[in-house]
Amino acid sequence: MDVWTALGKLLLAALLGVTGQMVRVVVGLKKENDQATPNQPLKARFNAQELWTSLGIAVAVGAVAGIVSSISTADITSTKAMLALMGAGYSGTDFIEGIMTKAMS
Repeated sequence: MDVWTALGKLLLAALLGVTGQMVRVVVGLKKENDQATPNQPLKARFNAQELWTSLGIAVAVGAVAGIVSSISTADITSTKAMLALMGAGYSGTDFIEGIMTKAMS
């Protein structure tokens, strides 16, 4: 495999991980909005640092999932593989954040 091809697949996997995490962010923001009081401003409910941290974790999770799927010689450009990488970004980031939250409390 060419170095540029491998790098392209790694970047694709990382972006798909972030895409999966963004789905999780949208769901979380919707849930947060539903639970908020009418007078509570968005700034009080939204934590930008937490968003950037979770997106960074999603990049790493997506890249690792891409590496693992490339080792198994799977074509990560297929629809099923892309959805799997998005799912890895969604669930993997949730799992890691859950462990971090539990460890810090």
